[in-house]
Amino acid sequence: MKRLFAILTAMVFVAACQNGSPSDRAANPAASSESSATATETISSPSSGTVAPAAGSDAAPAETQRKTHVVVDSIGREVTLPDPIKRAVIANGYNLELVNAIGAIDAIVGVDYITYSDLDAYGNFFTEDTVIGQSSTELNYEKIIELEPDALIITGNGSWEDAEKKLGPFGIKVVVLNAYYTGEFKRNWTIAGQLFGKEDEARELIDYFEGKLAYIRDQLKDVPKKTLYYEYKRIGNTTIPGDYFHNMVVYSGAQNLYDDAINVEIDPETVITRNPEYIVRVGTSNVNGRYVPPTPEEFARRKNDVVSRPGWDEISAVKNDRILLLSHYSQGAAGKLVGTMYIAKFLYPDELPDLNPEEVFRTWLEKYQRMPYIAGHTVPAYALDERESPGNRTETDAAG
Repeated sequence: MKRLFAILTAMVFVAACQNGSPSDRAANPAASSESSATATETISSPSSGTVAPAAGSDAAPAETQRKTHVVVDSIGREVTLPDPIKRAVIANGYNLELVNAIGAIDAIVGVDYITYSDLDAYGNFFTEDTVIGQSSTELNYEKIIELEPDALIITGNGSWEDAEKKLGPFGIKVVVLNAYYTGEFKRNWTIAGQLFGKEDEARELIDYFEGKLAYIRDQLKDVPKKTLYYEYKRIGNTTIPGDYFHNMVVYSGAQNLYDDAINVEIDPETVITRNPEYIVRVGTSNVNGRYVPPTPEEFARRKNDVVSRPGWDEISAVKNDRILLLSHYSQGAAGKLVGTMYIAKFLYPDELPDLNPEEVFRTWLEKYQRMPYIAGHTVPAYALDERESPGNRTETDAAG
């Protein structure tokens, strides 16, 4: 009865609040320390089976003595949290993949609908009853309160300020984790480890990918950069410094064709005049990342969309068939570091003989996501056998 009263009170409280607004796509999160400080205090734990009552209620919540610590999140906020978090809800698939990678997915009791809807990936983990809203900007606060998490983990471009205001009175903390920023993977992965008491697992994950990046840097340090036009989902939508995808391109050793632009939306005519040596196309409009790859026919449509554009047949990348198609899922894996591996190998196959991006993708799936490996996320395809060249495979073979 007390819990029902508290939830009903929460619904009234939430309804009275204003909605927040997300930040722009290219906004950078503030720099912050990776360290966490331990603290000793009493914290009312939502996971203890109670929901904090509204002010004035005569219902006294059961409190448990839990060790706490201060974690500095991705935008520099100091958040006092149980150490470790035992129950959390997550908005954004990148954040969930990261938590899964460090072995803490069992602590997640709710996710946003976009993440949940990839049933092939998460159907065994979550149900419709655990959906906490459509996305990180459309949250169902009543459902979050009902699930009684220690914290909501959300991205910086989500409605974290609104969430903090509405969930704070119920003892639910809000942590901003920007797992989609490739250039900040070490800090964000460290934060995730601190949240769930998985510091060693986070360190191992960081070491694995740092080793791959170091190999790329060392092998390409004296190699002239090749120009790359990166296109995300639709014509003219590229990446620039400060954007989510820019460091993925930079880490691959490529020269971003639009590293001097100030807007991710560019005039497609300028791609012709800038004449890139390589093109990478990711995803397509109105399709989210999915564990099951696109069909061969879908990949063929995406490639045709690029090569059939007026005037694009004069671009070096098109004339020489240097076009890499990536699924949204493979590109985004490990905060886009798997995408980095595919791009680097595509541009510099001879300089990177010991880099097998498909093996990295398989490791990400089998070891870090605890999911079966599934091929077909790129065209051309990369065989697990390093001796096979992707240039010797057909598009049908690649996507199947």
